[in-house]
Amino acid sequence: MLRDRLIYGFIGVCLLVLVLYIGGWLFKLSVLLLALLASSEMYKAFQKKGEKPLKFTGLAIVTLFYVQHYYFTYKNPTNTISIDLSRDFLYIILATLLVSTVALLAKDRGPKDAIVTIYATLYPGILFIFAYLLGSANHLYNNQTLPSNFLLIIVLLSTFSTDTFAYFVGRALGKKKLCPDISPNKTVAGSVGGLVGSMLITLVAGIVLSRHFQLEIHSSHFIAIGLLCGILSQAGDLNASLIKRYCNIKDFGNILPGHGGVMDRCDSLLFTMPLGYIYYIIFLL
Repeated sequence: MLRDRLIYGFIGVCLLVLVLYIGGWLFKLSVLLLALLASSEMYKAFQKKGEKPLKFTGLAIVTLFYVQHYYFTYKNPTNTISIDLSRDFLYIILATLLVSTVALLAKDRGPKDAIVTIYATLYPGILFIFAYLLGSANHLYNNQTLPSNFLLIIVLLSTFSTDTFAYFVGRALGKKKLCPDISPNKTVAGSVGGLVGSMLITLVAGIVLSRHFQLEIHSSHFIAIGLLCGILSQAGDLNASLIKRYCNIKDFGNILPGHGGVMDRCDSLLFTMPLGYIYYIIFLL
């Protein structure tokens, strides 16, 4: 199990580096593909529980969301945050009304199916847009310019280091369970190890990258991002575990041997990427 986890984890990292390096439409399509796969896994999980989400309607909404976001970002080269996000917000409202209407008009669907569909469309589908937003963030206070994917890489390192340190510290020192009713394998020691590891890796990576790109970003920002991502990363993991327990499944999928499905690998990112972007807007822009 650990061997498969390491092998396919390494392959995943290599693919991630390749996608970030090439960027452009490959990056955009990769984000869309992850969103569709994760949403599909979520729909299947709820179906196993006996729910009847509008799967194809939801996947179509997710696809159109990314198409409209990419299109209007292209038409607006300045990438004004308020314009992009306000349009996305209006789209989400219209999509919610559409799903509700379709579910209520369908003979074999009801309000509960509409709620499940909307939930799985937003989480995880639309939340993956924050990967693109973080990768596109290129403005910094004091008229500095951020290189592409700088913040995305910081958040990815913070999130993955939380998971890695929590896993190995928990195996070595973990005794007291953190949330046995939700995730029996998680321990208090692992949780603390994840937080410390996240802050340490984020601080070191932030300092190294800042010096390399000649950016003036105070180290306290990297410590704060590491701490907050460490907390939200574990919260995202526990949230996904709660859903799996509700649906009586072990993993969301098996597309990634040793890791499960896309949702099993990206559940933490769905919490940390929005946090990272909000932190950027409030403190770094």
